[in-house]
Amino acid sequence: MTAAVMGAGSWGTTFAQVLCDAGTDTVLWCRRPAVAATINATNRNQDYLPDTTLPSTLRATADPRQALAAANVVVLAVPAQTLRQNLAGWAGLIPQGAMLVSLMKGIELDTGKRMTEVIAEVTGWPAEQIAVVTGSPSGSRWGWGWATTPGRC
Repeated sequence: MTAAVMGAGSWGTTFAQVLCDAGTDTVLWCRRPAVAATINATNRNQDYLPDTTLPSTLRATADPRQALAAANVVVLAVPAQTLRQNLAGWAGLIPQGAMLVSLMKGIELDTGKRMTEVIAEVTGWPAEQIAVVTGSPSGSRWGWGWATTPGRC
């Protein structure tokens, strides 16, 4: 299995770490090329998790095409209010049949839609291929071993 985590904030980076720790081939998409370069060179995300050493198997890129190329699972970890715009640019790059996983909380302010509704609307993916992970409000808490609960919608 190959996963693309789209968003390198604390939650996206932590989730990418969890996927790597579970043996999943994982690529982390970073909005800023400098963040991707730093992660690849130092195994650290200095901006969001400076005290966490990331797995050496984690690859980071600022190129969404490269991140999504072989993904069976696409984890969406961008700010909720940027999801629609980001996803519109990525939708044609996501491999058919990939599972889309939302780490985002909240609703789209302009429409009042849940993130899963935005994902389905923008991508055309069926509900059975869209999942949600819920849990701690802070990605860094996963690194501390706090329990989380994966869920589907």
